[in-house]
Amino acid sequence: MSVRRAALWSLLGQYSSFAIQFATSVVISRLFLLPADVGLFSIALAAAMMVSIFQDMGISRFVTGQPEMREEYVRDYAAVATGIGWLVAIGVTLAAWPLAQFYDQPGLMGLMLIIAASYFVMPLAIVPAALLLRALDLRALFFANAGSALAGAVVSIGTAAAGAGPASLAWGMLATALVRLGVVQLMRPVWPRRPRDKEIVRPMLGFGGSSFVLSLSGALGMRSQDLIVGRLLGLTATGLFTRATALAGQMSMLVVGTINGVFYPAFAKKRDAGEPLVEPYLHLVACNTGLQWAAALGLALAAEPVVHLLYGPNWAEVAPLLRWTALAEIFFVAIPLQMDIPILLGRIKTLIWVNMGDTMLTLVLLATFAMWGLEAAALSRIAIGAVWFAIYISFIKRLLNLPLGPLATIYAKSALCAVAAGTPLALATWLGWGGPEMGFVKLLGLSLAGVACWLVMLPVVRHPAWQEFRMAAARVPILKSVLT
Repeated sequence: MSVRRAALWSLLGQYSSFAIQFATSVVISRLFLLPADVGLFSIALAAAMMVSIFQDMGISRFVTGQPEMREEYVRDYAAVATGIGWLVAIGVTLAAWPLAQFYDQPGLMGLMLIIAASYFVMPLAIVPAALLLRALDLRALFFANAGSALAGAVVSIGTAAAGAGPASLAWGMLATALVRLGVVQLMRPVWPRRPRDKEIVRPMLGFGGSSFVLSLSGALGMRSQDLIVGRLLGLTATGLFTRATALAGQMSMLVVGTINGVFYPAFAKKRDAGEPLVEPYLHLVACNTGLQWAAALGLALAAEPVVHLLYGPNWAEVAPLLRWTALAEIFFVAIPLQMDIPILLGRIKTLIWVNMGDTMLTLVLLATFAMWGLEAAALSRIAIGAVWFAIYISFIKRLLNLPLGPLATIYAKSALCAVAAGTPLALATWLGWGGPEMGFVKLLGLSLAGVACWLVMLPVVRHPAWQEFRMAAARVPILKSVLT
């Protein structure tokens, strides 16, 4: 499957899964759960994910990025993945009672046990899914991801309606893991067996050791944020903070996550062929920032009506938090594949030190800002993003020998396109048409006007993303006739 075709399947899968998960969060938040309920689940999930850093141990990256993959080894790799994953599940189980005591929330124990059950299932899907991605069989992964998301949604909404409370989210997580396992094993069966020779798995374990340190650092930086907010500001604040950061993060994943996911195996193939990476990387930066910066600015400008329409008045306090978390995504998408490129180029040890420094600064900034309240905690995402950008732009520039002139030009063009996209919403706010009472029709109209302004600006500034848009639009007969 070609990279562009794989990207289309990835895009379809990402959008389908996002739509299902997003609709589920809206239904559950509006009808069944309050911010404190979501906050309780977020603390349980964050704590579980702190332990789950051991689960993958870089096995997915190892399988996906290997120059050669011997078929007779894959079951040995699956055995290692399963063994490590089950140890993680046991760790989550053992952590359930101490966590409930630490936060003085007895309900955390039951949530952690359900999440632990899903962690017994997930490892069996790691190697099959990695092999599908390696082969760029994104069609199979589409059915796995979208199908499992749908199953999780049905279970979450059903159990929430039955009065399960925060546990409904955990039951949905378990259902998602079970269905995804079934689909990937159907598409690419790989069942574990006891490794016949330690030399077979030694390279994977060596890679996994370094990858584990990276995962540990990343987990501390990302997953501990809910734990810090929960401890300093309480359950309700955690639920509001989680909803704001999740909504901004989901928007980024929806817009550019699929592109980055496909480019990792594609970059691995270029590396193996000895092809230069600078030009394709600059093109990836252009596509990321061209799309995401416009979306981030639009979400920040429309924060109040978006939150009101999606989650209702109980979640109104999410809107000011969403403004800051959405704007912070501008920094986080400006340097794509910041973890993957160093790994592909054999600089994982240097990456570990860079990532550890980034993580420490993240935790210090969040804890410091949170002392001034919830909105300050959200504002810390801007400061964290700026520091993150400064760290990784320097690192990736050295690795790829990126020319700063073309990179700055790309950023300038993407910024102009983002400003054009946000102009209708900004004018509406200035004229007093904004706020939670804007309504769906007016918000939709202003958003479409923003898209139109963005499409006009792309060719005006000769943005590289315009080429990709024209190629994608050429597949649609109506759009093809308009463009020609």
